[in-house]
Amino acid sequence: MIDKNGKIGGKVSIIDLLILIILLAAIAFVGYRFLTKDRSGVVVNSQDVYVSWAGTETPKYVAENLEIGARVYDDTENNVLGYVTDVQTDRGYHFDVDREGQTVAIFPEDTVSVKVTSLAHGTLDANGLLVGGTRYAIGHTMVVYVGDCKLYLRICALEPAA
Repeated sequence: MIDKNGKIGGKVSIIDLLILIILLAAIAFVGYRFLTKDRSGVVVNSQDVYVSWAGTETPKYVAENLEIGARVYDDTENNVLGYVTDVQTDRGYHFDVDREGQTVAIFPEDTVSVKVTSLAHGTLDANGLLVGGTRYAIGHTMVVYVGDCKLYLRICALEPAA
């Protein structure tokens, strides 16, 4: 099998074979590292997650254009945060201080509050939802695109899909 020159079958040396094995092992390790773990090195167990978003003062004309199935997109982090599964609207509001210094609710006629739920795919753990290397958590306030609408929303719930 091994000849006097240290070659297997007269063609490949043992050193060449060892280098090939080490190279394949390194490729397998790098592939495993980048394809199965997040940036912290924890093994990724991704799943479908319902993300609920809330906004208290959205213009009515924007809310009228929200559609089931629309893509939810975080332009800042370049992440798709799922597709809309539900849209609910109610009376829009914000808080202000009156002349006596009291905080009061104001209900503008041309706004609504919205709750948008999307079905996203990521890693849900004790610290929120990890999508594309970015962590999203309840209370996270951000600008998202929902289809062709741009909204200022806050994440109000993260629930695993059944």
